[in-house]
Amino acid sequence: MSRGDYSLSTFIWLIIAFLVIYPLSILLIESFKIAETGAFGLGNFLEFFKDTYYLKTFANTLFLSALVLLTTTVFGIPLAYILARYRQRGKTVFTALILLPIVLPAYAGVFAFVIFFGKFGTLNLLLMETGLIETPINFIYGLHGLVFIQALHMLPFIVLSLAAGFTQIDPSFEEAAEVEGATGFRRFVTITLPLCTPTYLAGAVIVFLWPFTDWLTPLILGKVDFLPSVSYINIAYHFTDTHRKYMGIVAVVVSSMVCISLFLLARWWVERKKYTGLSKGTTSEGRVIEPSPLIKTGAYLYMGLIAFIVLLTPIVLGLSAFSRRWVFQPFPTYWTLDNFRVIFAESPLLIRNSFLFSAAALLFGVVFGLPAAYIIVRTKVRGKDALDFVITLMLAFPGIAVGVSYLLAFWNTIPLATHWIIMPLALFSRRLPYFLRMAHSSYLQLDISLEEASEVSGIGKIRTFFYISLPLLIKGVLVGVVMFFIMAFQEISTAIFLYRGGWETLPIGIYLNWHRGMEFGIAAAMAFLMIVITFILLLIISRIGGGILKAAWGPGSR
Repeated sequence: MSRGDYSLSTFIWLIIAFLVIYPLSILLIESFKIAETGAFGLGNFLEFFKDTYYLKTFANTLFLSALVLLTTTVFGIPLAYILARYRQRGKTVFTALILLPIVLPAYAGVFAFVIFFGKFGTLNLLLMETGLIETPINFIYGLHGLVFIQALHMLPFIVLSLAAGFTQIDPSFEEAAEVEGATGFRRFVTITLPLCTPTYLAGAVIVFLWPFTDWLTPLILGKVDFLPSVSYINIAYHFTDTHRKYMGIVAVVVSSMVCISLFLLARWWVERKKYTGLSKGTTSEGRVIEPSPLIKTGAYLYMGLIAFIVLLTPIVLGLSAFSRRWVFQPFPTYWTLDNFRVIFAESPLLIRNSFLFSAAALLFGVVFGLPAAYIIVRTKVRGKDALDFVITLMLAFPGIAVGVSYLLAFWNTIPLATHWIIMPLALFSRRLPYFLRMAHSSYLQLDISLEEASEVSGIGKIRTFFYISLPLLIKGVLVGVVMFFIMAFQEISTAIFLYRGGWETLPIGIYLNWHRGMEFGIAAAMAFLMIVITFILLLIISRIGGGILKAAWGPGSR
């Protein structure tokens, strides 16, 4: 192993130590600080688990996570099976639509569904106008609405994971079961689903952890008795009440510990068993079924229903963005461009900051991610597996934990939080796993003999990278670049704790307009603008992505 590889590995570890390990360690240490005395101890945690209110919020969050996972699983299994196994027209379009919630900000969906499903929203007004109901039905406010919105946002993770699993199953296993008489539902439950365990858990963990990270959706719906929402309220609104601030920090740490524990448990569960077969099917599609006309019609209706619900977000926000009068009416009656004029004339800083911070974070991600992927895939440097693990583990940390840790770590001792650079640095560390996985999978698909031949010819590692590796990696790198930018562009959980006057981004602008009770049309125009930008970027991913996304997030990709 060359000295340069060890030097590069050391440099990468120093960056990780400074931007990841150090701030999160400060957060953990701060959680042990007793507000009244300034001493350190377990008092905060003991009080947290003795306080009936905090225990209630903890139990509520666990219960919400279980409901969201159950809902996404129940609705995701048939959808994934249809997309993976049935041969029918329009499947590509439906797949793209179902992927849309991943890249749309969750809070944008909340606003749209409040307008459509609210007590005096479009659906209730239409039902009352037709005489089907006399009083509004509560479709959205409450636990059922929270589960519906969060499950819809996380549904693509389950669908993608299961669809990949269904495609990768060796057809001989199912054929053997059918020979033994296990057909239909029995074969599906006893053979097909168990073989999808690794891919299902990859998506299920992300889904289950979401309620531990999403503080804004419950806040908008008036349901604040959940750990993330309580953490945000205690830290953001009770900065003069030191005790409540520290209890908020403890709530963040507890949420983080739950997320990390579940992440590690799922990883251990997958690695303890083998799910491999001798072959992967005869085609890249896996086993394809020609459904009967009745089943095909049912599949179309089911996909159409899901697609309609998904499309409600951009449709409703689009109508809101171009209207100023939408109160107690099923649909707007007055159209205008004033909302966009306000954004471009009075709030251009929001757009500029969103692009500036996301682009700067992206630059950090590329400069760091490519060498990190090289170390993990192409070298035998000690600690490379630990490096991969630590970076991937950032997926399990709630955004609120990253934001609070950066605020604590980089305010006094290292005053980075007083400069705008803290925003892209926080976005970089928060979203780094997205780029790293793309670069990682691209390196795995690149034949190492090409690089070895170049080096044998006397060309150094650096020239080999720029003349041989990078041109062959460019497809995966571009997908990683776009994916990283999308996720950084919509980030709010981390940024909300770090921004100062003049640093606001579009997501923060949406939240502030809602929070201040200003006209919803402006917030809707901001959200619609984000959707348009995100959709364009999503089209780029779909165009150049190929199998990169599946290779990046599938199990056993190392």
